[in-house]
Amino acid sequence: MPTIEESPTFVSRLGQWEAQNAAFSWHTPSLRSWVGENLPASLPGLVYAKIGPTALQRLEDFRRWPAGWNNGSGDEIAWGTLQNLDNFLSLARFRTSNPPSLFLTTAGHIELVWEAKDGTEVNVSFTPAGATYFFAQNGEEGDVPSRQLGDLVARTVEMTI
Repeated sequence: MPTIEESPTFVSRLGQWEAQNAAFSWHTPSLRSWVGENLPASLPGLVYAKIGPTALQRLEDFRRWPAGWNNGSGDEIAWGTLQNLDNFLSLARFRTSNPPSLFLTTAGHIELVWEAKDGTEVNVSFTPAGATYFFAQNGEEGDVPSRQLGDLVARTVEMTI
């Protein structure tokens, strides 16, 4: 909301409203400044580019939820969870027509859910230790440590594109 000083004033000789600070003098903040400093540096750009602006806004909202957000049982997001999401997204490729949806679990894990090319669901949940996954295509589920996220990306890319 603009302050009183920033509100438009009527200039009678021009017959129009004129703002004190013209819009062209404003600048659009970078993604990093908008999201904040306590994220891995490349994560906001990766989320925006690979999943979209809605996912970036959801991540920013979820990141602000404190411990206890779900009637006392929801955990906040750990730094390791964000780092593992960043590592996964730096390698992942998705169909642009149907990018993943981003969710927060009550355990404070970031979850990506998307549709494989055969129409089945792919679910990857990022934890501080790595990720858990479920491939509806074959009913496979499991855990991978952080150091093996690249292998998980390779498997999901085969199903996705």
